[in-house]
Amino acid sequence: MRIVGPPRSVVHPTRASSRDEGGVGTSGDDASPNAQATVAGTAVGRGSNAALSDGDDDADGDEDERGVADDCVRLAPFDVDAATSAWVLCRFGFIWVAFGYVAVPAYALLVETPVMDLPPKTQAACLLAAETGKLFALNAMLDAELGPTQTPRRRCFRSFAKNENERFLPFATLFNRHDVALGVACGALASVAARAADLVFASAPPDPNVSSSVSAESASSALDLFASIRGDPVALAAGATAAALFAPAAEELFFRGFLLPAVSRRARNDVAAVAVVAAAFAAAHFSVSDFPALFVAGAGFGAASLGSRARGGLVAPFLAHATFNALVLAEVLWRR
Repeated sequence: MRIVGPPRSVVHPTRASSRDEGGVGTSGDDASPNAQATVAGTAVGRGSNAALSDGDDDADGDEDERGVADDCVRLAPFDVDAATSAWVLCRFGFIWVAFGYVAVPAYALLVETPVMDLPPKTQAACLLAAETGKLFALNAMLDAELGPTQTPRRRCFRSFAKNENERFLPFATLFNRHDVALGVACGALASVAARAADLVFASAPPDPNVSSSVSAESASSALDLFASIRGDPVALAAGATAAALFAPAAEELFFRGFLLPAVSRRARNDVAAVAVVAAAFAAAHFSVSDFPALFVAGAGFGAASLGSRARGGLVAPFLAHATFNALVLAEVLWRR
């Protein structure tokens, strides 16, 4: 299956002017159609040409970061045909269930021990292995199905590097202050809003006195596993890494990296797309009682994506999701 639309290649802003080749610079009506097409609609192209032709050094670092980030969205538009999107959804469903709801209970069944009766370090190792496997499997699947330029990872971290020899964006540009602050703020607000949704819809928090014998579905939840690993620092560190780092990375890679731009392109309405993806995010956790809180959280992560400097980027929603999970985990550990 192939991506719809003409082949796209990364536009290198430094090639927009013929001065790089020793010729006479082109501008305005004198520029060739190809040169005009190269720089049309790209913020980096305009900024780089101005620097080459006029020697203008007035643009500050923040404007340059905005230009680079905007160029990512414009040079690599997310355009996937309906058949490929459906197939990606099917493959995602398999990976999601296999690693999130089958892997740990399957191991427990193999060793003939209930999940919650496994040693704390084993539980933490299983959780970390499942989330790590989910992240790598989702990344590999998206790379294989969407091609080298359309996969969320390349669109958000690699394909819009300003220098063609740069493999990744500089760390300071990628984790700029705007996106970091936005992500943390959205995560904190989502945590408060999710708790409010719990109260409104009478969704009680997990009972700390619940029996250690749980079903396969609840055993796959990180929150259920933390009841027995809180006393082991090593197991707690491994579990926290899985819940606050690998799980948000995997889920944001798909829900905000793939599903949000795909739905937004078809719905032509960002607010509606955020709502649809938030509903899908909540439904994917297979918990009716937690649906309102997870929907509110998903909406917060989507807002972080739309409000990030690189519109549709993954840094802000990832930080929002990581902050949300960390706060929920802190609340659970404090209550227990």
